[in-house]
Amino acid sequence: MNKSLQYLLIIFGVLLLLFFINQGQQKKYNVSSESIFNVEQDDIEKIILRDTNGDSLTLVRADTTWSMPQADSLEIKDRQINQFFEKVISGSYDMIMSKNPNKWGKFGVTDSTGKKISLFDKNNNLIESVIFSNKGQDYAHNFYRNVDDDEVYRTTENLFYMINVKPSYWGSKPKQKSLDEPSLNIPPINLNSNQ
Repeated sequence: MNKSLQYLLIIFGVLLLLFFINQGQQKKYNVSSESIFNVEQDDIEKIILRDTNGDSLTLVRADTTWSMPQADSLEIKDRQINQFFEKVISGSYDMIMSKNPNKWGKFGVTDSTGKKISLFDKNNNLIESVIFSNKGQDYAHNFYRNVDDDEVYRTTENLFYMINVKPSYWGSKPKQKSLDEPSLNIPPINLNSNQ
């Protein structure tokens, strides 16, 4: 074997070794997609949402119906609740960003800078509480941390806009029955004069 072929094989071997070392380093930063919340949907009886201004909204479940005690004149929009459970409660993360509590401010997941979701069971016991942030790199992801943990994670999609404390986001005024609609309680009037 001539010297130039030996050098080429050595360079190829070194590059291959560097490639595998790099892959090993990257694996510790990548996490497979995992759930944000470790809770069953049926176990959630109350949700408290708090925004960055300190405003909050409470959603309460009775059987299968959700309501807002602060705005009980509004009917909950089923689409908003379903989308919240589908995207946020069943949401996932794809990467751990930091394990250092000193970096919470950088990612916006402190108590004063993030939006908080707290989930409660039927006995009003806290199941889980998570702080979300929209601070950072792009509009497709958010950062979050569980209140009891130091780790900051990146969500697989943008969920921040769904943590909304405005009652009009979650509910709408009940539709008024029009006068043209027949009421089910009033018997029909017979206009036939023969009877």
